[in-house]
Order: sequence, then C-alpha cells, then structure tokens
Amino acid sequence: MSTKQVLSQYKKGERNFQGIKIFQADFQSVHLNRTNFKQAELQQGKFQGGQFINSNFSGADLQQANLYQARLIDTNLSQTNLTEAVLIKADLSGAILSGTILKRANLSKACLIGSSLIQAQLFRAKLKLANLTGATLTSAMLRGADLSEAILTRAILTEANLSEAKLKKVKLIRAYLHRANLKGANLQKANLSFADLRSADLRGANLQGANLEGVNLTSADLRGANLSQVNLQGADLSGANLQEVNLTRANLTGANLLNANLGDANLLKANLSGAGLLLTCLTGANLSKANLQQANLIGAQLTETNLIAASLGETIMPNGSRKTQ
Repeated sequence: MSTKQVLSQYKKGERNFQGIKIFQADFQSVHLNRTNFKQAELQQGKFQGGQFINSNFSGADLQQANLYQARLIDTNLSQTNLTEAVLIKADLSGAILSGTILKRANLSKACLIGSSLIQAQLFRAKLKLANLTGATLTSAMLRGADLSEAILTRAILTEANLSEAKLKKVKLIRAYLHRANLKGANLQKANLSFADLRSADLRGANLQGANLEGVNLTSADLRGANLSQVNLQGADLSGANLQEVNLTRANLTGANLLNANLGDANLLKANLSGAGLLLTCLTGANLSKANLQQANLIGAQLTETNLIAASLGETIMPNGSRKTQ
C-alpha cells in the first residue's frame, strides 16, 4: 500500500491500516486522527507537522522516522520502535509509551505532559528542555540520556535508571525517585526540592549547587557524591550513606541526619544549625568552620573529626552536654 492509497482511503472513512508496510512514507502535515497503525512498518517515515491525535501505533516500527512537531496527543505508542527517531517539539501529551524503544531518539523540547513511559527504553535519548510534568517513567531506562533543563515536576521515576544521565538544571520538584539509579549522574544546579529519593543510588553523582530543600533521602547512597553549595534545608537524610561526600558550604539547616554515615565527609563551612545529628557517624569528617549552632549531636561519633573554628553555640554534644560558645 502506498501513502496516497492510505490518504485516499482515510478520506473515505477507513481508519484501520494495521500492519501496513511503507518504507519512507510521506505523511508530512497530514491529519490522520484516530487511525489504527498497529504493528505497521513505517521506517524512516516523514511525519513532520502531522496530526495523529488518539491514533494507535502500538508495536509499529518507526525507526529513524521524522516526527518533528508532530501532534501525537493521547496516541498509543506502546512497544513501538522509535530508535533514532526525531521527535523534536512533538506534542505527546497523555501519550502511552510504555515499553517503547526510544534509544538515541531526539525528543528535545517535546511535550510529554502526563504521558506514560513505564519501562520505556531511552538509552542516550535527547530530552533537553522537554516537558515531562506529571509523566510516569517507572522502571524506565534513561542511562546516559540528556535531560538538561527538562521539566519533570511531580514525575514518577520510581526504580528508573538514570545512571550517567545529564540532568543539569533539570526541574524535579516533588518528583518520585524512590530507589532510582542516579549513579554518576550530573545534577548540577538541578531543582529537586521536596522530591522523594528514598533508597536512591546517587554514588558519584554531581549535585553541585542543586536545590534539595525538604528532599527525602532516607537510606539513600550518596558515597563520593559532590554536594558542595547544595541547599538541603529541612531535608531528611536519616540512615543515608554520605561517606566521603563533598558538602563544602552546603546548607543543612534543620536537616535530619539521624544515624547517617558522614565518615570522611568534607563539611567545610557547611551550615548545620539546628540539624539533627543523633547517632550520626562523623568519624574523620571535616567540620572546620562549620556552623553547628543548636545542632543535636547526641550519640554521634566524632573520632578524628575536625572541628577547628566550628561554631558550637548551644550545640548538644554526644554526651548530652550543651556548649555555651
């Protein structure tokens, strides 16, 4: 079947084109809403500016297809192969992309508000400046993906793999990242305020200058991560592993570090005023010039801890005594 035949039959009311095979099909700027392209083979097809609202492309082969600025609102793209496809500025609001293969696809500036990307494969995909507000990416594979400056406010990324991903200046406000893999990810100046990062893997991640106010990092693994100049005001870091973490000039005002491991961490000039450090391991940590005023250190381990020039006014020490400095 040819492109012209599809368009002709569509005008006559036909909507079922399941399993059709058209290599390099030209559907530029056409309107094919509510159309069934299930399991169709449309590799390298041209869909620029086309409108396919509420259509069905599930299981279709769209490798290297060009869907620049295509409108795919509420479209079913589950299990579709979109490897190396171009989806720049495409509108995929409410689309179903569960199990979809998007390896090395370009979704820069795409709109994916409320879309479902459960177990989607986005290895090294480009999502720079994309809008994924409220999207579901549970167990999605995003290793090495570029999400720089993308919006993921309230997105669900439970158990997603974001290792080595580029997340510079990304917005993950109130996002769900429970047990997510962010090992080696670049999160410089990212906004993760009030996000859920319980049991997340952030080993070796770069979070320099990021906003983590009110974030939940309970039992998270941050070994060797860079958190210099990070805002962790009111954050919950109870049970977190922060060994050898760089927290230079970090703001940990009022943070909960109950039973956290800060062994050999660098907290030079960090602000820990009013922080809860009960039973915290600070063995070998550098707290030089840190602000520990009104912090609670009951039961904390301070073996070989550097407290030179630290501010300890009204600080409750490990033995329960209160400093009057």
